[in-house]
Amino acid sequence: MKIGIITCGHVEPSLASYHGQYFDMIAASLYEVNNQLEFVDYDATRGELPSLDQCVGFIITGSVHNAYDDDPWIVELVSWIRRCEAIRRPLVGICFGHQIIARALGGTVMKSEKGWGLGSYTANVSVQKKWMNLSMDSVRMLVSHQDQVVTVPKGMKVIAGNDFCPNFMLAKDNHIFTVQGHPEFSSEFTGKLVEKRREIIGSAHAEDAFRQLNKPQDSALILHWIDSFLNMVEQPVRRSPSLHHVL
Repeated sequence: MKIGIITCGHVEPSLASYHGQYFDMIAASLYEVNNQLEFVDYDATRGELPSLDQCVGFIITGSVHNAYDDDPWIVELVSWIRRCEAIRRPLVGICFGHQIIARALGGTVMKSEKGWGLGSYTANVSVQKKWMNLSMDSVRMLVSHQDQVVTVPKGMKVIAGNDFCPNFMLAKDNHIFTVQGHPEFSSEFTGKLVEKRREIIGSAHAEDAFRQLNKPQDSALILHWIDSFLNMVEQPVRRSPSLHHVL
């Protein structure tokens, strides 16, 4: 089953040399869940957006960019998301992907007055979707964000949240699933992001984030949810000779 990963940002070289790019982390972590998946990389920041019939479903990655900005590639991605949603092609959003999907469908994204979410935190699950193959009251996930979805688009439902990030996880019917956290990140990688932001957030916040990293994470569960979500409806796709970076 072919899944398109829409790359919206790039991990800096000092980290990417060991941990890989967003594509690498998402593809590797989902491949461990389901080795029948095939992944194709499309770099939205370079104007690479696929035809909607090239893949069964799509995943939009995290990014250092802001989902509320109007850079040409972001505006084009917003338009692409709307076309994707119109035909109900399965779509997953992670962090920036979560935010840009919300924006594209009429929601509001902004820099949170609550500051940085770094390390990990727990979100309470309020809705159980049929692709959530293991029922949980709450999930703990690795996070690295300052922006948040503050207004949920019409037709989307909040399925998990907390006081810090009320709209942590969203869904629309059974063809859109978005999450503010990073199930593809490792605690080691997240810890390096925390350390790089120590001067910005302060040592007390950084040390608290490190303590949260030591707690058990539910990343594997979320990855299983994403796999189950993507496998719900498999549709035939057109083969394209221009596809690249396939795992």
